[in-house]
Amino acid sequence: MKKPIYFLIAIVGMSLQSCFNDDRGQRDTAATSAVDPIEDTTQRAQNYTADVDINGDEKSFISQAASGSMGEIATGNLIIQKSTNAAVKSFAERMVKDHNKANKELEKIANRKGLTFPSTLSENQLKEIAAMKELSGRSIDVQYLTMMINNHAQTTALFGKATSFKDSALKAFASTTLPVIQSHRKDAVKLGEKLNISNTNNGDDIGIVTSSTNN
Repeated sequence: MKKPIYFLIAIVGMSLQSCFNDDRGQRDTAATSAVDPIEDTTQRAQNYTADVDINGDEKSFISQAASGSMGEIATGNLIIQKSTNAAVKSFAERMVKDHNKANKELEKIANRKGLTFPSTLSENQLKEIAAMKELSGRSIDVQYLTMMINNHAQTTALFGKATSFKDSALKAFASTTLPVIQSHRKDAVKLGEKLNISNTNNGDDIGIVTSSTNN
């Protein structure tokens, strides 16, 4: 009588162990399946929903700031190639370096918020660059510095407004970058004065390169 009982107990034990193993295997598989796509799912969720707290002005700022920096980089590279003035070329090199750095930082912010970052120059920028390619010598230096002073005046206003944004990342970016933009314009004005391109009697006055515009 004892042997059948022991045999029955052994069968029940084996069945329970098998069920336990099957259940554990199913749970392990389920856990693995749940964990594997987490990163992808999170990324997609961020891309579609992370920008809901960004208002129209903030989105517009990203677009305008990115486009402006791309323009500065493109014209700077052209001046590096064509200008024969060492000071102007040095200034252009600084523009390329600083605006490349700013755009990389801004692109990271845009990507985290699921926003499309501009990648091409505007039609007006392309026209300006095409016109500059036809210039040389002093003419291209005057045109370039004219653009830099005008552009950085507008960019100063753009970044100044952005320093009061609700979005903390954009606000911090604008606050950090604004002094750099102001420095660019200040140095462009000084360089223009050294080249005497603000002299109304020399035929190539740009109208705004004067000490009074230094801010």
